[in-house]
Amino acid sequence: MRISTAGMYLQGLQAMMQRQSELARTSEQISSGMRFSRAGQDPAAATAAQQLDHALASLGQFKGNAGHAQRRLEMQETALSDAGDQLGRARDLVVRANTPTLSDQDRRLIAVEMREIRSQLLDIANRQDGAGRALFAGTRDGVVPFTDGAGNVSYAGNDGRNDIEVAPGLSVADTDPGSALFMRMPTGDGIVRASAGDANTGSGVLKQASVTDHRSWNGEGITAEFTAPDQYRVLDAGGAEIASGSWESGQAISAGGVQMQLSGAPAAGDSFSLEPSGTRDIFATLDGIADLLETPGGNPAADARRANILSGALGDLGSAQEHLLAARASTGARLSTLDNAAESRESTALALESTLSGLRDTDYAEAATRLGMQLNALEAAQQVTLRIQGLSLFNKL
Repeated sequence: MRISTAGMYLQGLQAMMQRQSELARTSEQISSGMRFSRAGQDPAAATAAQQLDHALASLGQFKGNAGHAQRRLEMQETALSDAGDQLGRARDLVVRANTPTLSDQDRRLIAVEMREIRSQLLDIANRQDGAGRALFAGTRDGVVPFTDGAGNVSYAGNDGRNDIEVAPGLSVADTDPGSALFMRMPTGDGIVRASAGDANTGSGVLKQASVTDHRSWNGEGITAEFTAPDQYRVLDAGGAEIASGSWESGQAISAGGVQMQLSGAPAAGDSFSLEPSGTRDIFATLDGIADLLETPGGNPAADARRANILSGALGDLGSAQEHLLAARASTGARLSTLDNAAESRESTALALESTLSGLRDTDYAEAATRLGMQLNALEAAQQVTLRIQGLSLFNKL
């Protein structure tokens, strides 16, 4: 086998160029901190790194979603707290207005404050999130949820609620629709609500009403009707008599699993009804209270009517407060879920970043060792080439 001088030179040159290429790549890895700058240098690692980058970008999007949801839910919690404070003040005013010693002028002044509370609640219900979106419009954008027209409040939002993705496979509900928070407040004690007949002429006052035996109550209303000031009968929802008896002030009337406690002096023909609890918008409740307080009293029948309506309104406001407290509890649970999701995202991101670092980042200790070996290899290749170049037949002469 014959080896030409040109072939030996070429072989030596290729060896040095290969060592130099390896040395250059290692130097680049050390200076840039990256194991590869092009996918072709490590296709498998580059593909895996791209997938991890996409996963980290998704976590970043989830974090942004969670921040948006947290801001709106915190604002909802504040709004519900403010609304609860307003209802608490309204209850205090109702208790004060039900004091028999107050004059009609005193009650009219209370009515003025009650209307101011209604106005404050309307402002709370129309709050925005600082980004141009209403908190309580459901899934609708660009609308004012609640509008006051001719003494009646109408709702322009919808009953929807957006679900926001805050972590892989985890969504959190956005703020609640205003229709559920303010327009469908439970009345009475949330189970039943009692009221005096509009045509009552006596001074009978309904003190309390409740379900005493849920197994006996059929879920329908009953009416206690006075056939004489000291005699009554109880009718079911269909008008059939289910109980009757004599009565004296302070005595409770019980029938069909429910009970009503009355005081005062009802007249013959007066009635007191108990119905399953329904819903009513809080603005109408406050309007009704203010209208009542602006109506003059002056006789036992009018005073009893006012006392009965205020007693019912007091129960309505109490149920409304509990309704808002339940909404606040739900909001707090969602905020807690956001906190847990943040911890989950952080731990997932840390694991992904660690894996990505192992794929893409330079191991400086290994790279430095490899650089030293490559320098030695390059130097050896250079020495070998020089020695080969020095070989000649003229050295044998």
